[in-house]
Amino acid sequence: MLAALRRHPYFAYLPPAALADAARRASVVTYRRGALIFQQREEARGLFLVAEGAVRVFTASAEGREQVLHHVGPGESFNDVAALDGGRCPASAQALEPATVVVVSRQDLLMLMHRHPALAVSVVRVLSARLRELAGLVEDLSLRQVAARVAAVLARLGAGSSTPTLPTRQELAAMVGTVREVVTRALRHLERAGVIRLGPRARVTIVDRNALARLAGLTPPSSQLPAGRRRAP
Repeated sequence: MLAALRRHPYFAYLPPAALADAARRASVVTYRRGALIFQQREEARGLFLVAEGAVRVFTASAEGREQVLHHVGPGESFNDVAALDGGRCPASAQALEPATVVVVSRQDLLMLMHRHPALAVSVVRVLSARLRELAGLVEDLSLRQVAARVAAVLARLGAGSSTPTLPTRQELAAMVGTVREVVTRALRHLERAGVIRLGPRARVTIVDRNALARLAGLTPPSSQLPAGRRRAP
C-alpha cells in the first residue's frame, strides 16, 4: 500500500507519518481484465489509483458510441474530479488487463487534505499541470479547426493564382468566424507546415496546393503530369 501511494504525485512528497495515515484509510481492489470499475454518472466512491495493470477511461453516447479519454497506468489516478467535488463520475472506467487499484474515499481524501496540508498542495499542483495540458490541447484543436477554415479560404482565393492577395486579418477573421490574433497564428501554422509562404503586401504563395486542399477538406487533384510535361493547348 505504501509503495503504491508513494508512486503517485499526490502522495509522493508526504512525510512518512502522513503517508502511513493515508495508507490506513485506503483499500485495495483487484479487477479482472475487462471488468467495469464504475460507470459514467454513477455515484463516486472516491479517488482511484492504479497500483498494477492498466485502466481505460471512456465516455459513451446513448447510441453506445465510445470515446476513450485516456489510459491510466501504475502511479496514475482517475476519477479525481468526482472525488474532489462530490459529483457523479464524469466517465466510465474499465480494466484493460488484470488490475490492482487503490481506492481512497472522498470523505477520507478530504480529511487527509485537511490534516496534511502538503497533500492539498500536491493535489493543487498536479491538477494545475493537468489543466495547463488540457488548455494546450484545446488551443491546439481550436487552431487546427481555424487553420482548416483558413485553408479553405486560401484555396478559393488561389483558384486562379498561386500567389493570391489576402484580405486584411480582420476581414479574414470575420470570414472564418474567429479573431484576428487566431487567424495570424493559423497562417503561421500553415507556413511552418510548408503549405504556404507569407510575403509582403498581403501576398501569399501557395507552396503545396494538394496539402492545402486536404486541410480545407477538399478533394486534391487525382493526378499530376510528370515534371517537364504540359497539357496540350
